[in-house]
Amino acid sequence: MEAALLTRDSAHRCRSDSVVSTSSASSRKSGLWGILDASPPTPQRTPFLRRLLRSSSSFEESVRQDVCSPGFIPPSSSSSSSSSRSKLRHIVEEMVTTEREYVRSLRYIIHHYFPEMERADLPQDLRGKRSVIFGNLEKLLDFHSQFFLRELEACWKHPLRAPHCFLRHEQFSLYALYSKNKPKSDALFCLTSDLGKQLELGDKMDLSSYLLKPVQRMSKYALLLSDLTKEVGGTQEAELTALQDATNMVKFQLRHGNDLLAMDAIRECDVSRGVSEECWFYFL
Repeated sequence: MEAALLTRDSAHRCRSDSVVSTSSASSRKSGLWGILDASPPTPQRTPFLRRLLRSSSSFEESVRQDVCSPGFIPPSSSSSSSSSRSKLRHIVEEMVTTEREYVRSLRYIIHHYFPEMERADLPQDLRGKRSVIFGNLEKLLDFHSQFFLRELEACWKHPLRAPHCFLRHEQFSLYALYSKNKPKSDALFCLTSDLGKQLELGDKMDLSSYLLKPVQRMSKYALLLSDLTKEVGGTQEAELTALQDATNMVKFQLRHGNDLLAMDAIRECDVSRGVSEECWFYFL
């Protein structure tokens, strides 16, 4: 009897342990209120948010590719380069336009004033002195009308080729000779008057003003070449060197004319009788 009771109690305890074990396992599986051990739900992105993220990512990638590409130029740099090219073209355009006017002026002198030197009533002191009054004007016209003007016109769309037009010609040495002759021309011109011819032509300028144009033209070349130099970047070394060489050549011809005048003045001075005020002028 006692053994039977012990067996029944043991079986009852086993069933209780089994129930508790099952209940505990069930509790662990479901967690506190059924959510403790469950993984958090994954948030769902709305279609609008997905589109926004995709467009933002595409924009960043596009910008990154543009900036890293070899041909990328910052907007400010591109704008500055375009402005510089525009200024270069404008300067060369002025050079070409004024060159045409200069050639017309030289033709005007030769066409209207050269025949005056052949008039029968020409003063005796002026006979046979055409080369003294006009210097080498004909040679200047031939050079500019046949060569230099055409070459400048070809540089209209390529401004930085302009300095090479100056450097390839030796005829610019004609200007030093013209400047050397100018004082003699002025002195001889004082013996006559072109007022009658000026009135006949209805011209606002007299002959002496026209004869000054070659000297003024060389000064204009120096100014325009200096303007071109200011617009050339430091990285364009070859173009910058050509512009500086052309500017120096023009300025040299202007100085060389004065140097030739000084040498003539020295030769004409009688040193044994002292140096006259006129001679001293060329040393100052």
